[in-house]
Amino acid sequence: MRVLFISAPIGAGHIKAAQAVCEELRVLEPDGVFQVVNIFDFLPPSWGRFILAFYLKLLAVFPQAYGLMYGWGNQSSLALWGRKQVSRYLANRLEQYLTEWQPDMLVCSHATPAGLVADLVKRRRIFAPTLAIVTDFVVHRLWVYPEIEQYAVADEKLRDFLLKYEIQPQRITCSGIPVGAEFVEAVEKEAVLAELGLAKEKQTILLMGGGAGLLPMEEIILAGVEQLPDVQWIAIAGQNHKLQKKLMKIETRYPKRVRGIGYTQQVNRFMAASDVLVSKPGGLTVAEALCRQMPLVIYRPIPGQEEANAAYLIENGVAVRAETVQGVVEKLTNLLCEDNVQLKNMLQRVKQLRRPAAAKQIALLIKERIKGKNDEKC
Repeated sequence: MRVLFISAPIGAGHIKAAQAVCEELRVLEPDGVFQVVNIFDFLPPSWGRFILAFYLKLLAVFPQAYGLMYGWGNQSSLALWGRKQVSRYLANRLEQYLTEWQPDMLVCSHATPAGLVADLVKRRRIFAPTLAIVTDFVVHRLWVYPEIEQYAVADEKLRDFLLKYEIQPQRITCSGIPVGAEFVEAVEKEAVLAELGLAKEKQTILLMGGGAGLLPMEEIILAGVEQLPDVQWIAIAGQNHKLQKKLMKIETRYPKRVRGIGYTQQVNRFMAASDVLVSKPGGLTVAEALCRQMPLVIYRPIPGQEEANAAYLIENGVAVRAETVQGVVEKLTNLLCEDNVQLKNMLQRVKQLRRPAAAKQIALLIKERIKGKNDEKC
């Protein structure tokens, strides 16, 4: 069995979703060959660097512009025409690699490679079965291609969106967003807190999403330590070294209440040790938090898929939203007060909404489809 996953590094979630399913396939088929590739690998290196830098700069400086582009791409016939031209050009660069690799199935966890693969299928340049894994709680129009054979989506509402575009129901699996197996495994909360030198009897807030500088962690913690004296904080800066240095200074001032973490592979353990997550609502981060049964405080979602993710979470009663640093602290104050009914309700809703088996379900779908394809050949 040979399965090729094609993703894009526009946010870490797309690649992490592909890796989660890939790992489940390795369990199901130990002798299989499974690989995750980055669509930027098929572009001139300068193109990939420019696209990623432009994307991050736009989100940091002018997120409203990104929202306008997102909405325009979801509605405009010109955007769909432009998508087709770009896909045609880039697909030609991908075709040779696919010819050499000879996958039994192609899996896309980002809309751009889905477009490239759909173009090659339409022109009958490839014949392997195809699957698109949508990694948000919304489906953008640029995900939708009649040539994509199967879709895996977060829930039933997304199925309804695809049905409007004549994607037949048997081609849609409401699996949830796939997360790594470590977010499902049991973790002893007290042990993690002890390793960090934090108190097991205190409530713990986890802050994430500051890697790109879009979450003002420093300001939130400084306001929170004053107004929430019985709360302790874990903040993950990711690759943002400047932010990490700031967090280290705060940790020095509040050694028993604040822990600043840089890049880490232990996010699942820090989630397990915390009571509430403060974050931007990226699809993968949210799915991981739900699997860890964490309610969320969402900070100022970016127009586009983050707005849609936030709306989904709030509608389903697992998150609240804040637009300012003080707003975050006020939301946390309300949630963490003694005998808070809202927090208890959120915890119940999280248990109902989580999809811990998503990666395994998608892996089984892939295995079954390849087996079906082989049976057809026989």
